[in-house]
Amino acid sequence: MFAVSFFGKGESMDLRKLLLVIVGSFIMGIGISIMIAVNLGSDPMTLFWIGIANHLHITVGQANLLVCAVLLVIVFFMDRKQIHLGSLLNPIVIALTTDAFVNLNFEGASYLLRIILMVLGLLILAFGIAFYALADYGKGAYEALVFTLCDRFHLAVGIVRTSADIFFAILGIVLGAPAAIGTLLAIVCMGSGIQLCLKLLTSQPIKRILLKKAK
Repeated sequence: MFAVSFFGKGESMDLRKLLLVIVGSFIMGIGISIMIAVNLGSDPMTLFWIGIANHLHITVGQANLLVCAVLLVIVFFMDRKQIHLGSLLNPIVIALTTDAFVNLNFEGASYLLRIILMVLGLLILAFGIAFYALADYGKGAYEALVFTLCDRFHLAVGIVRTSADIFFAILGIVLGAPAAIGTLLAIVCMGSGIQLCLKLLTSQPIKRILLKKAK
């Protein structure tokens, strides 16, 4: 009754798209790990994961899987066309990556170096999201929820995304996660950063290399 088929009639798994999903998700995990390690505030969703992880005594990666599973179930019943194979692979790869780099710690570094690393982590995260988005193999759980709400309530993506960021940031703070300048920077700049990275990735000759035969 609730069976899901990721592939339409005559459609098969696209290995190049699959690779884009995996690599993009891995890059996202690296960016998230760096932002956690400098402890100057993470992006809103990661902040929420950290809060969940602290309260349930699980890893950040496991909290990511838990939250994404809940969001994907909600999206499935509201607008299942947002979900594809990449929607499932994305949180798994991110979880494995963040937990693999859990011992990174830059808190002993100078404040200036931590600021630089925080910005670098944010840029890497934005690049990873853009790289993942190129595959067009299903939206990540958070993005799928945003677009589902936009379609259902006829709202602009920017308004919904910013509102969701603020909402999850507040939840993370309430759960005891350390919010700081990195969180504010992520809320204000993440969208523009992703757009710039997408522009770079879809320029020639990069577009030709990444997207050829990926349709």
